[in-house]
Amino acid sequence: MSESKNSKTALPVVIGIVLSIVAAVFLLSRVSFTDLWVAIKGADAKWLVPSLALFFVVFALRAWRWAVLLGGTPFAPTWHANVIGYFFNSTLPLRVGEIARAYVVSRNTKVSMARALSGVVVERLFDLATVVLMFAWFAQRIPMREAFTRAAAAGSVLVIVGVVGGAFVVIKGDAVDRMLRPRLEKRFGSERADSLLGKVLQLREGLAAVGSPRRLATSFALTIAVWITTVLLCWVCLQAFMPGTLDEAGLVVVTANLGGALPSAPGGLGIVQGFATSALVVPFHVPSSLALAFVLVWSFGQSVLILVLGFISIGRVGLSFREIRQGAQSKTD
Repeated sequence: MSESKNSKTALPVVIGIVLSIVAAVFLLSRVSFTDLWVAIKGADAKWLVPSLALFFVVFALRAWRWAVLLGGTPFAPTWHANVIGYFFNSTLPLRVGEIARAYVVSRNTKVSMARALSGVVVERLFDLATVVLMFAWFAQRIPMREAFTRAAAAGSVLVIVGVVGGAFVVIKGDAVDRMLRPRLEKRFGSERADSLLGKVLQLREGLAAVGSPRRLATSFALTIAVWITTVLLCWVCLQAFMPGTLDEAGLVVVTANLGGALPSAPGGLGIVQGFATSALVVPFHVPSSLALAFVLVWSFGQSVLILVLGFISIGRVGLSFREIRQGAQSKTD
């Protein structure tokens, strides 16, 4: 049983690493290393200072939003847990950072692990919905292939359907369970049905835990603030390399996050950079070397900051890397 589980876990890790390597090789094969180095050297470093400030604003807004979703947890432990989650996502496969941050915040606040995980699920749904709607918005403003425009329109419709479906699950959760259970048990067996319905219950509890309409409105407002600031961060960093527009920065953010949803090495290495570079090269005809130079500084700069902040936060919460990893993995067994 253990070997079977390990093999199932290892397969997506191997696939992700292979896809990352292929994406990185393909990306680097299309640029001149000389031009790439010239573009990096020619960057105007003064723009990187406000980029750094915006980076901290984004993380502060994310910690604030998660604290609201968790019912008003103190800012400091929520900040550290959130940073540790990003740190683990940057260093370990399978996005174990989502479980790690839930584990850390449950250790340092009165929030249970189950409630913390529910908050993570709701937060990710908010982000996914926002990214898809942003994609639909930019697809109308920026000349794209018809297939992309149709995909963006379909995605926005799915977001609306998902919001309605989420509200239905919260209001009629017991009825949904009674309706789905016999069908799932017949198709997958009782154990698998329990697992799938457990995820539905987790989503239901997470959405219900948002609580009052005021708290829900605050969470939505903070989500909008998070993504506006994220686009501004990208735009300011882009100015160090070229007089970029907000449309360019916005499309980079959207495509990088869509690429990050694919299987990849930790931190989306190769795939995220490939998607982000294409967002500048294909619709805006930015030279490949210049686009990649910006993307490398923008993405790896943030990764380095996350690693530094992660080590600091791990020290501040009084847990070791090994303790957090084992605690997170124990929750997935």
